[in-house]
Amino acid sequence: MSFLLAALLAAAPASPSVPAPVSGPARRGPIDSRDEFLLAQPRLTLPAVSPDPLPPGETRWRLAADWGNDFGYRLRRQGDVRRTLYFVDGEHRSGVLSVSHGFGPRLTAGARLPLLWRGGGVLDGLIDRWHRLTGLPDSNRPQYPRDELHVSGLDPSLRPIAWSGAAGSAPGPLELALQWSLGPRGRWATAVATRVQLPTAGGSFGGGGVQAGAQLLAAHGLGGGGDVYLGLGGTAASARAQQGLTYARLRPGGFVAFEWRPWRAVSLLAQGDAAGRLVRDVEGFPGLHLTLKMGARVDVAPSWRLQAGFTEGLYAVSATTDFGVMVGLERSIRPRRR
Repeated sequence: MSFLLAALLAAAPASPSVPAPVSGPARRGPIDSRDEFLLAQPRLTLPAVSPDPLPPGETRWRLAADWGNDFGYRLRRQGDVRRTLYFVDGEHRSGVLSVSHGFGPRLTAGARLPLLWRGGGVLDGLIDRWHRLTGLPDSNRPQYPRDELHVSGLDPSLRPIAWSGAAGSAPGPLELALQWSLGPRGRWATAVATRVQLPTAGGSFGGGGVQAGAQLLAAHGLGGGGDVYLGLGGTAASARAQQGLTYARLRPGGFVAFEWRPWRAVSLLAQGDAAGRLVRDVEGFPGLHLTLKMGARVDVAPSWRLQAGFTEGLYAVSATTDFGVMVGLERSIRPRRR
C-alpha cells in the first residue's frame, strides 16, 4: 500500500493542462470488476479503472456478467477440540448494466445497476479439477458437500452469528460515479474518482445504507505498447450492520495492473487487487484480501469492445472469491462531427 501511495503522490499534476493523448495504440484500461465474494456482494467495492477521461460528448454503454465460486473457513484448535470459526460456501452471479459519459475534457460521469444472485451453484466439481490441474490451494474443499449455500460464523465471544442472506436474485444497489482528470505530468496521467452507492437493493441484498468511495488513479506508459495502472482509495458506509454481520465502516483498497498491446486491437491484462478488512464481528476473519485477475480487451468491431477474464484468490483464500470468470461487452457512441 505504501508503494502505491508514494507512486500516486509522485504522479500528482503540476498544472491544470488538458490531458494529452496517449501515443501509439490507445490504452484500454484495467479489468473493471468488483469484489463479489458472498459477504462482499452487497457492499460498495472499488474497481480498477483508468484515469483517462472519456472524450467530450462520448457515451459508453457496458453489459457485463460475473460468475464465481466462493469457499472458505477458519479452524481453531483448543486442546483436542477443533472449532470452526466461520464457514462460507456458495456461488455468486451478477449481470450489470452501466453507462458513462464524457462532459468536457476532464469530467466523466457514470451510473451502474447490477442484478445480483447467490446460491449453491454448480461449479464445485469444475473448481476441484481446476485446482488439481494448476496446483493452486483448494482449502480441502473436496471434503465438503458440493453445490450448497452455507454461511455461518462465531463472534469474538464465540457465540453463533445468524447470517440472514438467502439464495435467490434481486436488483442490486444503484451506483453513481464522477471522475475528474487531474491532467498529465510527463508520461503520467492522474485522476480522482468518487462513487456513491444508494440503498436501492432488493431482497436480502438490501439494508446497507448509503455507501461512498474515493480513489486516486494513475497510469504510466511503459513503451512498446504497454502501460501500468495504479489506484488507491477506500470506502465508507452509513450502516455497518447488514445480513446479520457487522461490516467495517472504513475499508481501504488498491490495485496495480499491467496492460500489453501485442496487436492494435488487443490488450492483455494482469492485475492484483488488495482490500482491507471486510467484516469485523466474525472471529478469525482475515483483515487483508488479495486477488489476481487476468484477462483481455479486444476491439471486435468499430465502437464495440469485448472484455473477458478470470479471478483467483491469492492470500487468505478463505475470504476471497476462489475462482470466477468475467465477460463484458462495451459500445461507444461518439458525437457526430459537424
